[in-house]
Parts: sequence; C-alpha cells; structure tokens
Amino acid sequence: MRYNINYPRQSNLLRIFFIFYLALGLLSFASDLGCLKAQKRWIQVADSSHSGRVYLAAGLSALSYSAFSVGLYHAWYKDFHTGRFRSFNDWAEWRYMDKLGHLYSGYFQSDLIYQLARWTGQSKETSIWTGMGVSLLFLSTVEVYDGFSRAWGFSWTDVSANVLGVGFFGLQQAVFDRQIASIKFSAPATCYPMEKLISERRKKLFGNNMAQIVLKDYNRQIYWLSFHPGKWVSPIPWLNLAIGYGAEGLYGGFQNRWTEADGSEIRLDPSMYPRYSQIYFSLDLNLKKIPIKNPWWRSFLSMVQVVKIPAPALEFNTLGQIRAHWWK
Repeated sequence: MRYNINYPRQSNLLRIFFIFYLALGLLSFASDLGCLKAQKRWIQVADSSHSGRVYLAAGLSALSYSAFSVGLYHAWYKDFHTGRFRSFNDWAEWRYMDKLGHLYSGYFQSDLIYQLARWTGQSKETSIWTGMGVSLLFLSTVEVYDGFSRAWGFSWTDVSANVLGVGFFGLQQAVFDRQIASIKFSAPATCYPMEKLISERRKKLFGNNMAQIVLKDYNRQIYWLSFHPGKWVSPIPWLNLAIGYGAEGLYGGFQNRWTEADGSEIRLDPSMYPRYSQIYFSLDLNLKKIPIKNPWWRSFLSMVQVVKIPAPALEFNTLGQIRAHWWK
C-alpha cells in the first residue's frame, strides 16, 4: 500500500536547480580571478586534463552530493517511517507528468555535468560517461530513499525515465557531438476554478508561494522537446520548434479523490473537473546558437537553455479542444 498517493513529491527541479546554482557559483568564483584575459582562459575548456580544475570539480561534486543526500533526507524522508525495501507501480500517476520530470532531470543533469567535465579537460567520451554516471548517481539516491520509505517505494518506472533522460543526452552527444534536440521546462500561469474547496486543495498540494507552486504544481508544468526543424522551415539557426506536453485538472495522484483531516471523503465530479492532457506546438530559442562572443554571456545562455522561452502556442487536448495561447 502507498500512503501518500494524493500528494506530489517535491519536484526533481529542486534537485536540478541545486546543481544549477552550484555551477553558477563556480562561474562566479572564476569571475573573481585575475584580469579579464585570465578570466577568459579560466572559463574556456582546457586542452588537456587540468589537475586544478579536476580537483575543484571533484570536490564540488562530492560536497554537493553529500549536502544533497543529507538535505534530502531531512527535508523529505525524516518524518516518514522506514521499513523493508519495496517497490510499487506509479506509472500513470499525475498523468505521466512525474515521469517527464524524471526524464528532464536525467537529461539536464547529464548535460551540466558533461560541460563541467569538459571544462576540466577530460575527453569527450570520458565527459559523456561522467555526465551520465553522476546524474544517475544523484537520481538513484532518491529512488533508494523511496524504496525504504513506507510512504512510497522504489519505482521502476522512475528509474526507466531517469535512464531515458540520461541516454537521450548521451546518445546525441556521442553521435552528433551536440544536442540536436533539447528537453526543456516551463511553468506558465494556469487558471483554476474559484471554488473554496479547490483553492484549499491547491494550497495543500502545491504550496502557497511562487517557488513552491512552480516546482510542485503539475497543472502548470510543461515539458518540451525543442529542435531546429531544418533550414527550409526556419532559416534562422537559433529559432526552434517546440512540442510540449502538459496536464490540467489534477487534484490527486491517480484521481480527483481524497480524504480530509476530519475523515470525510471528497470526490470531484469528473464532468465538472475533468483530468486531461495537452499537446502544445510553439516556438523557442536555441540560446547556444545566438552569435555572442563574450564567454561569460555564452556560459550564462548555456545555463538558462534548460528553460523554454515564452512564446505563442497552439494547444490540442484530450477534451477535443483546440486553444491558442499568447505565452506558453
């Protein structure tokens, strides 16, 4: 039995952005070193293995993993009972949004750690395997914690999504030496019913402040596949086509049904509060393709490449509707 199926886990984005800001901190550290010329040399990829960079990257990685493991335990697992290692099937939970979050996590973390390994002077092949391996280490730690928690359990579908995300990065980098298609994330504003029952449920599930809502609210998250469709469609090399997946009407993991603190059971009428999926078509920017010479701006744009740039979008959903949006 899984006890907390009505409440979403802390999003993988919490773990992603921890590493993201760690990398930004590394760049900030580099920016304080020496003159401008020295700074440019510092940020550029080393021609061969650079022992100072290797030690720095290894130390930061070990520190971040230790802080991540301890912090994750105290932030999420400490208050839940542990027991024998077990597994469960959560494949369809939250209309697959959680699985896309795992795929996105594996992809983005692999890319980030690959870039860090290349910066230390490691070969492309070594950097690919380092990126994939370290990313799986971080993500697998979460799955092991889940396996010993009586509130959840080890999820093979989560592991599969992690591996797919990592593999999607590694295969492209090995074959094409670049990412011809990127997995991105956005969380545009979503309109909710005004009823008090829904408002209270939203706060319990997704939090009250913007940071919590963006990271936990599956109703507003969209995961995108961004790629250049070819010169005959888009002659601008940095203008991409993006195909996204989202879902709405989610007030529980598998169904809109939950038990209140007083023991009363709430079940929403599916005709009034339908759960449905959405497919989006939109435009996006490949920030790595924008011709900027400054190495610091290039690094910054490479970092924010993981977020989809807001643009007009066309939505097709499983309710049979077609909607146009100014920004998604």
